[in-house]
Amino acid sequence: MGRTYTFLPVAECNMCRQPAPFDVLGLRLDRSQGTRPRGLTGIATTVCRCRACGLVFCNPQPMPQSIEAHYGIPPESYWNTVEYDPQPGYFQRQIDAAKELLPFRTGMRALDIGLGLGKAARAMRASGFEVEGFEPSPPFYAKAVELLGGSAEGFQLASIETAEFAPQSFDFVTFGAVLEHLFDPDAALAKAMLWLRPGGIVHAEIPNRNHLVSRLLNAYYRLIGTNFVTNTSPMHVPFHLYEFDIQSFVHNGRAQGYEVASSWVDTGSIFHVPPVLHPVLRALMARSDTGLQLTVFLRKHET
Repeated sequence: MGRTYTFLPVAECNMCRQPAPFDVLGLRLDRSQGTRPRGLTGIATTVCRCRACGLVFCNPQPMPQSIEAHYGIPPESYWNTVEYDPQPGYFQRQIDAAKELLPFRTGMRALDIGLGLGKAARAMRASGFEVEGFEPSPPFYAKAVELLGGSAEGFQLASIETAEFAPQSFDFVTFGAVLEHLFDPDAALAKAMLWLRPGGIVHAEIPNRNHLVSRLLNAYYRLIGTNFVTNTSPMHVPFHLYEFDIQSFVHNGRAQGYEVASSWVDTGSIFHVPPVLHPVLRALMARSDTGLQLTVFLRKHET
């Protein structure tokens, strides 16, 4: 792979600060484990779950030497298929929810954390927001700026640690599919709250730690006599470091000055399961909120 990691022990939950010990779920390899993990070799790290808020994470956490080791690649190499233009209705459900929660006025300012290809930024701009944003990956940033009209004004090549915006300058901040990639989601949310006006809304889409298919695959791994789990993917695409529970945000909000204003769960894609079972699994996930993706809207306290 050509990647070098430093493995950092985790002493307390990132979202609620509950100290160790944590529940141990199993081991995660630095590659896709598929349905036949026996005989696979590689580097493994332990996957844990916080007993207080349900946050799932690796312990120790593998940190690459640089962000380019994970994301310094063209978009075509990160995804199997790439759509550069948003489909009709792309990000509209999230925009509509944010507008209702704010409530919206034309010209409100939005910040897109992790521009990706700029599709969400373009959708927000078309919906009446004034949009700024940043992206840490040079190839993704260059493509996003190109698709946003070729001007870099308001859009920074930066990480959550280095980006700079005036305090209380945005009404809506979106993390898209970002928090699960960050080594310190708590610090990222703190920075978002700094940039957000009182009463403003933060949106985040993150992996759901209660995902039914993950639980079924983990049971299968145990059944065949292994201690692997499918949670997270810290050392291979898509490089997820965390899976979240709604309680992760309830606990974190008490320290960061926000409350969970709204949330929903999407069923998402289904992998490693015969297609004939997909309709049944989708129905179960929809009924029990155990789909792949958790979406939360967080309202910053007025004072």
